[in-house]
Amino acid sequence: MVTATSAKLSKSLIRQGQASLPDGVTPWMLDTREWPGSLAEYVDRLLGLTEVLLADPRHFFRSYSAGELGRLMATATARSVPAP
Repeated sequence: MVTATSAKLSKSLIRQGQASLPDGVTPWMLDTREWPGSLAEYVDRLLGLTEVLLADPRHFFRSYSAGELGRLMATATARSVPAP
């Protein structure tokens, strides 16, 4: 995961207070207990995101910004990509 400037997101530096939370990064990205919905919803969204990312090999060759992953988690639903 990278920031909007393509720099690697350093969760450890943010947790230690040595870096600030970049734009597009929400607290649940550093601590999943901060997810604003239910655990079942988080799991459904995460599975939906996984299906989208596994649907095309090109996803393995690029870095996603925290904002992009946040957007995908907000919109991804289970079975959002037809199974082969």
